[in-house]
Amino acid sequence: MKTTKILLYLSLYAGTWATAHATEAIAGVLETGAPYSALFSASPESGDLIGYAFKNESAAGKTILRNCLPGPVCKIEKSTTRPMDSAPPLKTQNEPSGWIEITMAQNAAMETTVFGHDKTMKTRYGVLSVREDDNTLLFKGKPVSPDIEGNNSLSIVASYELGKNDVFLLESAGGTACPALYRFVRINGSGLHATSEFGTCSDIIYPTSDLKESVTVAVVGFAGSGESAAAQRRAAMTKTVYKYLNGQIWVNGKPLP
Repeated sequence: MKTTKILLYLSLYAGTWATAHATEAIAGVLETGAPYSALFSASPESGDLIGYAFKNESAAGKTILRNCLPGPVCKIEKSTTRPMDSAPPLKTQNEPSGWIEITMAQNAAMETTVFGHDKTMKTRYGVLSVREDDNTLLFKGKPVSPDIEGNNSLSIVASYELGKNDVFLLESAGGTACPALYRFVRINGSGLHATSEFGTCSDIIYPTSDLKESVTVAVVGFAGSGESAAAQRRAAMTKTVYKYLNGQIWVNGKPLP
């Protein structure tokens, strides 16, 4: 992942993350290595990329790696840190402006990464909106065909300009049995095209784009409330990656029906 791309997504959260040395929450995107791994976070003061390193075999490292996967934002509710004089022995795709070591971590968990939960979005071709009375998707004030309706709610959670295409990621929120499913909508001069729904039922996602032709959405696994706590934990520590390209969803290299 390039530094500019990770800063784009981390900037959404920078205002809520604590500074170094505080016994407070920190969060970032995880990159794993050995013997160190790290969370990469945007500084709320400067916007610079900061690397929060930790030893994998430390108590803090085991807590983080047991509860977070590379990709989705990993948030630690309570932590202590200290400055590092030099970079840790960690090969990383990112180049932070400074390094800080996490020495204590409590209550680590993954969080979703989306732009927002909008009901109206201007496009280059007309207004895309959600009629909240019945969670129906509208384009230029009229229901799209075939109909697209949310479950308990329908929201626009990410948007991209990919060439002449305006592409939107929609989230249909459900209940505890299936918190969320997703679909893409593409709008261009020829009209609107929507994909079929996809997802694992988890509402923890991490969308990224090459800003040219594709969008990738990493979705954490999900086990229903009827499953055991152990089964839910195992599912939560898996990840499915969906790729949107030329109006088609791909998963594991195969087109989604």
